[in-house]
Amino acid sequence: MNDPARVIDISLPLGPPTPPVPGDPPFARRLFLTHETDGCEAAAWCLSAHSAAHIDFPAHFLPQGKRAGDYPVAAFFPPAVVIDCGQALRLGPDVLAGVAIHPGEAVLFCTVNSREQRFAQGAFPDDFASVTPQLARELITRRVSLVGLDAMSIEPLTDPAYPVHRLLLASGVLILEGLILSQAAPGRYRLACPPLAVAEAEASPVRAVLWQEPA
Repeated sequence: MNDPARVIDISLPLGPPTPPVPGDPPFARRLFLTHETDGCEAAAWCLSAHSAAHIDFPAHFLPQGKRAGDYPVAAFFPPAVVIDCGQALRLGPDVLAGVAIHPGEAVLFCTVNSREQRFAQGAFPDDFASVTPQLARELITRRVSLVGLDAMSIEPLTDPAYPVHRLLLASGVLILEGLILSQAAPGRYRLACPPLAVAEAEASPVRAVLWQEPA
């Protein structure tokens, strides 16, 4: 990571272009000190823990599940593989065909969501590429550590049971949502996605980045 040009920012920004998940409070930034009247600037933020690029912990759906403070910081710097899913909207196990996935790796899915900027238009899209329960089960079988998607939710919001979230989180697989992967070619990287230091958090915004390590 000595060459900054090799670091790829894969985070949807916090701000008006990135919509909140329906029902969540939108991100807002309010100045309470200004240069004109106070000689400096300071702002208060209002946001959901699930805003823009963010990581979900098991406590998001499991009452006794782990929270941010239950993980060592090293857990948020895993080796990662980016997979291009083409035009598929419902991602099944077939998207893993021909890809070697090693236990403990993070798997990040690049989809039409990134290429068409579906989550950068100011409104939550009616439809978007998402992970199916069948793919979630296959990823669990392959013992991945984290699954990331270029969408504000890893699955459609139409099923109140949220099977993909529950399957992955119950198996100890972290979920990274709110990515934009159009600048990340398929291949292997190192991922950095540390959460804010809020020990009890069930989720947290992150600044997610990728870089390729020397072979």
